[in-house]
Amino acid sequence: MRKNLTNSRRNTPRERKLRGKTFGIIGFGRIGQNVAKIALGLGMKVAAFDPFVTEATIEIEIEGLDKTVSVPITTVGMDKVLQDSDLITFHVPGGKLISKNEIASMKNGVILINTARGGVIDENDLIEALNSGKISHACLDVFENEPRPSVSILRHPKISMTPHIGAATNEAQERIGVELAEN
Repeated sequence: MRKNLTNSRRNTPRERKLRGKTFGIIGFGRIGQNVAKIALGLGMKVAAFDPFVTEATIEIEIEGLDKTVSVPITTVGMDKVLQDSDLITFHVPGGKLISKNEIASMKNGVILINTARGGVIDENDLIEALNSGKISHACLDVFENEPRPSVSILRHPKISMTPHIGAATNEAQERIGVELAEN
């Protein structure tokens, strides 16, 4: 019985511990700072880049203790965020920021999250990096060819995706549900 348990563990995906990992945030405005609050609450280090924000103080309210903790964060260069982060999220107005050169500078096994704009990450270079293992996973809410992402994006086993609803409100969710039902 023990042998079967061991074999089944080898065949299951490995989970990652978030505590102690570095969460890179590209775009450190209101949304990026709220993401930092969540990352800090999970025990992660935060590395942030934004050409317009040099520092921010993240206020974390501790429920039940009636206490607020202030965490100052000084932004660094984008290259430092790319090199040091285990997970990287994008909160920028657009533009192609990530292609082969930037991917090459990232840690092996990094996870990318794009809820900003399609085209921020070059999708062909992303697929290549996922296939090689350089990037372990990608979470995409936006795509270069919205509303019709490429087949290679849609079918890739290492990509989790949502149909551009990352910031959906309850009302928007209801509207999407009606659209799905109608289709």
